[in-house]
Amino acid sequence: MNWTRIGIVGFVGLCAWAAWPKGNDAAPPRPLLIKAALKQVDDPVVILGDSIVQRAIFPRAVCGRPIVNAGIDGSTTSSGLDAMLTKALGGKQAAMVVVSLGLNDAGARVNADTFRTNYLALLATLKSTAPRLAIATVTPVEAGKSDSARINDRAIDSYNALLPSIAGDAGASLVTIPPMPAKYTTDSVHLNDAGYAIWTKAVLGGVSDVLCKGK
Repeated sequence: MNWTRIGIVGFVGLCAWAAWPKGNDAAPPRPLLIKAALKQVDDPVVILGDSIVQRAIFPRAVCGRPIVNAGIDGSTTSSGLDAMLTKALGGKQAAMVVVSLGLNDAGARVNADTFRTNYLALLATLKSTAPRLAIATVTPVEAGKSDSARINDRAIDSYNALLPSIAGDAGASLVTIPPMPAKYTTDSVHLNDAGYAIWTKAVLGGVSDVLCKGK
């Protein structure tokens, strides 16, 4: 196993999980893992989003700043990720926050206007957590697989059409995910290794374009 590619959440997260009460009524541990990871670092790059982020594997650092994976499965633009991150940071600031959301909004049939309103509200709050923000375009679903029917590709297209103006209005940079190759998901939605090779490179490139120039 290549330990240098294990996210900084790794060991700290396992310790937090071991201490978390188990059982049917136990609260989901993911916010606790994120909070525990953030306590161990200063000026991190926080990658915030849904299961696409949560399942991603990032290097330990980019531009000399530690990376914290703050993805939470099922998240949308109205899931309260801004409040979660603000609480998890505990008064500290991140060097940069990158947000990747939209697939679950599309699955919930959130219309484009509501998506825009929700995203701008999220970014407005996140401004207090970091001096630099970025948002990533939404990956399309892969046709012909079991989960593709529940997510409307037209919704994703409408979201992506709005993201440049959302980024501009929020003072955020835009990370454009390149076109994917054939067979880039495991279930039409979640990325496989080929999909992540492109997605992760684009996200880290977007961070480098902003953060490395400011060093």
